[in-house]
Amino acid sequence: MSVAQGGLFGMVDMVEMRRKGLLKRLKMTPVKMGLFGVGGMMVRFVLGVVQIVILALIGVLGFGANLHLDFSTLVVAFFIGALAFNALGYLFSSFSKSIEAYMGLANIASFLMMFLSGIFFPTNGFPEWLQPVSQILPLTYFVNGIRDGMVYGSGIATSEFWAGIGILGVWGVVAFGIGVLIYRKGKVEVR
Repeated sequence: MSVAQGGLFGMVDMVEMRRKGLLKRLKMTPVKMGLFGVGGMMVRFVLGVVQIVILALIGVLGFGANLHLDFSTLVVAFFIGALAFNALGYLFSSFSKSIEAYMGLANIASFLMMFLSGIFFPTNGFPEWLQPVSQILPLTYFVNGIRDGMVYGSGIATSEFWAGIGILGVWGVVAFGIGVLIYRKGKVEVR
């Protein structure tokens, strides 16, 4: 959950740069906005790796958790998931005109996913009309992928894993693509 929230809330600096007119100046340079967004996403990605290692160590050393690590599954799920949530943060930053608006969007998305994705309790107890909602949320597939890689060790060869990774990847690609289009076509300054 901390990796997903780091991505969702991590692009708030882009909103502040827009407010101060720094993005307008950046657009006058040869730097492409998509590349600039990827750079910010990669910083959050590295921080996510540090987070997951620290939290896993706390779980194992502090609480005696038993991990059944499958590194290939964990790496794929983490890589695709971290980039997808960073892309969502980038999308939110592309049309938020203030930090408050950005934080509001990120909070709404975070709370909806937090309670509807199965991160705290199983989704099979949801009413029938609510279960399909959890099946479209990216956090559902990120959590399942990380659980497969750290707890269940069911492996990378399952079709269920790859279907979830595919849905997560689509979320990331679409969110990043729309964010790039908005930054490219729209006015990036508020002033």
